[in-house]
Amino acid sequence: MCGDICGASGHKFSSGSHAEGRIAAKSALAFMLDNPNYTPTINETPDHLAAELYLPFEVYEKYKTYTTAPEINPNYIKPKMLQTRLQKIADEYFGGISTWYMTSKTMLEEGLRLLQMLKEDTSKMAASNLHELMRCWRTITASCPWRPMPATSCSGKSRGNPGYYYRGDFDLVDDKNWKCFVNSKYDLATDKWEVKKVAYAQLVEDAAPVKH
Repeated sequence: MCGDICGASGHKFSSGSHAEGRIAAKSALAFMLDNPNYTPTINETPDHLAAELYLPFEVYEKYKTYTTAPEINPNYIKPKMLQTRLQKIADEYFGGISTWYMTSKTMLEEGLRLLQMLKEDTSKMAASNLHELMRCWRTITASCPWRPMPATSCSGKSRGNPGYYYRGDFDLVDDKNWKCFVNSKYDLATDKWEVKKVAYAQLVEDAAPVKH
C-alpha cells in the first residue's frame, strides 16, 4: 500500500497509512544501503515512456472539439470521472460505508470485473493541463492497491471482524482456519495475483480478567 490506503478497515485511514508509509520508506532506504551498486533496468525506452505519460494530452487535443462541453465527451474520460468511478466501485462492492462494511464473494468478484473495465478505460484518459495530467496518473496509482484487497478478501471463508469488513455469505468468524494473514503478490507478466495464507503469531498475551 505504501501508505496510500488501508484496505478492509474503516478506521485505519490515518495511523495505519502513516505506519505503512514509514515501513515502505524505511524498506526502500534499507534496500539502497544494502545494494549500493544496484542499477535498475528499464524495459521501455525514454521516448516510449514519455509518449505514454503525455498520452492524455494527445487524447484531449484530438477530441476536445467533438462536443461543445469539454467535460462531456464520448471519446475520453477526465480524471475526476475516473476517480469517481473508482470510489464508487470500491465503496459499493468492497465493503464500504454505503453497504455498512458488508460484502460477499459475489460482490467482490463483480467489483474486480468492474476494476478490470476501469483499467481498460484508462487508455482513454484526457488532460487539458498539467494538473489534470497529474490527477490522471494519481488515479491510476490509487487504483493499483485496490486490486489485491478484494482478491485477498475473496480467498477468506470467514465472516470477518467488527470495524473492518463483514462477509455476508458467512455466519461466523472462523478463527480456527482464518486467524492468519492473507498475502498477495502481483505477476506483471501474466497480470494475475497470487494469494496465500501466512501464519499469525500471537506476540502479546491476552490480559488477565480484572477481579473486582
